[in-house]
Parts: sequence; C-alpha cells; structure tokens
Amino acid sequence: MEECGTIDLEPLKISKYKGLRYFIILNPLLGLNGYAELPENWKDGKEEYIEVHGGVTYKGYVRDGKEKVRVIGFDTLHAFDKPEDWPLFRVETECRHSINEIIEVMEENEEETEEEQEWNSWKQSKALRDGDL
Repeated sequence: MEECGTIDLEPLKISKYKGLRYFIILNPLLGLNGYAELPENWKDGKEEYIEVHGGVTYKGYVRDGKEKVRVIGFDTLHAFDKPEDWPLFRVETECRHSINEIIEVMEENEEETEEEQEWNSWKQSKALRDGDL
C-alpha cells in the first residue's frame, strides 16, 4: 500500500497500548477512524496481513502535537457500517486489536528472517562443499 501523506485533523483520543500509540480521529463525514503506530522496523507491504475492520484503508502519518507518527488505519464508514454501531470505545478496541495484529506480523517477520538466515547458511555451506566458492 502506498503512503497517503499526513492527516492534520486533531485526534479525539491518543493513547498507548503495548508500547505503540493509537489515534482516533473524527473524519469529515462524521465517522470515527482508527490509526495504529507502526514500529520503526516495520517492513512495507506487510500491512496486507493485518486483519482489522474493513481492512487497512490508510498508511501514512498523523500528528501527535508537532510530531508526525507513521501509522496504518481503518475507517468505520463502509457500505455496511452505521456510525451508531461504532462508538468511541468500539473504535478504541479495534485500534488495540490492530496493534496486536502488528505485533503478530512483526513476530512472523522475525521468524522469516531466522529461516532466511538458516537457508542462506545452508546454501553457502553447500557451495563450499561443492567447490562453488
């Protein structure tokens, strides 16, 4: 997913969960959108594995004061949504869920990296044995 720039709207709520910030912002159509901070070592493209309401519909930045924070986000105005079904507490719950998903994807990335290292080590030792190096 391409980055969409920076949202300059004032968040209704900013909080932290498991070390990552989340933001709830009232969009111009009066629905609530939720955004979760991405860790510094986030691999672009992995947001497609995040399961959140309606899927990840935003990747970019929101403001926390003067600081820009890199986030992914979701909205609550899909064709099947009603604003009254998405009060603040429910959007907040979904933000925390998205942070859990981010952490899970990050852990899977670490496992992939270990597997890649093992594979590369095996290929190098095989090349040495075969006299290719």
